[in-house]
Amino acid sequence: MPSGVSASRATSARLVIVNADDLGLHEDINRGIHLAHTDGIVTSASVVACGEAFSDAAMRIRECPRLDVGVHLTLIEERPLCAPNDIPSLLRPDGRFLPSYRSLATRMLTRGIASDEIRRELRAQIERVIALGRQPSHLDGHQHVHLLPSVWRITTELAREYGIKWIRVPYFGSVFANSKSLLDPFFRLGLNVLRATRVGVPKITTPGLHLSGRLDEKELLSIVSGLRPGLSEIVTHPGITTPALASRYRWHYDWSNELQALTAPHIKAALRADGVTLTRFSEC
Repeated sequence: MPSGVSASRATSARLVIVNADDLGLHEDINRGIHLAHTDGIVTSASVVACGEAFSDAAMRIRECPRLDVGVHLTLIEERPLCAPNDIPSLLRPDGRFLPSYRSLATRMLTRGIASDEIRRELRAQIERVIALGRQPSHLDGHQHVHLLPSVWRITTELAREYGIKWIRVPYFGSVFANSKSLLDPFFRLGLNVLRATRVGVPKITTPGLHLSGRLDEKELLSIVSGLRPGLSEIVTHPGITTPALASRYRWHYDWSNELQALTAPHIKAALRADGVTLTRFSEC
């Protein structure tokens, strides 16, 4: 928590971490996260250590000493850090990870995935971030795959090993709102169930998670005004929407609109007016 805040004050105060996911995936995402931190309210970012734009992300991290840096553990879509021969059960024939959380979960249930291969790849991702000279402040997962039972066990083991205190345990306040597909409500409900079974880690509230990739200024202000006492994490996805980014990741995200919301001139004033304090994982 911010220095000088007493335990009783922290219990009654409304503290919020504004975290930007996907740093390192694409340079247009990196640019947006950089601006959302320097010109806006983003206090923390989750890095895809195996992302194609990791080198660019590393440069931006060095330019932002006040930005908390976590690891966005990734087992889908991207290319791994480990050699394909070392983690064959995690990969498809072209050497990339499986295309989605659904395909990963299906393989775990039907063919099995070697736990030691998961551990090997996730360890490599954490150590690549540490090699930047930054102690990871938190862990979370690309498409929340870290909550899958076999991945969760390894994630918590690695968190203890590397002294990482925070792991995102997401909760969807609405399983139906802003659904992008018929499967979205089932996915969200499944994550809520998994959250209930994840014990031994602090569970920060994650308001507005159903708006991922489509968080606009009006919704952001509504989330801020509705924050409860205690610590919350607003998960965001700022970027610069370009044809290159939209064609590479067909998630129908509005990255630029999120960036605009996070850097709106009056957003910090709204936080102050509502008695909300921006903070970081490393301060809590």
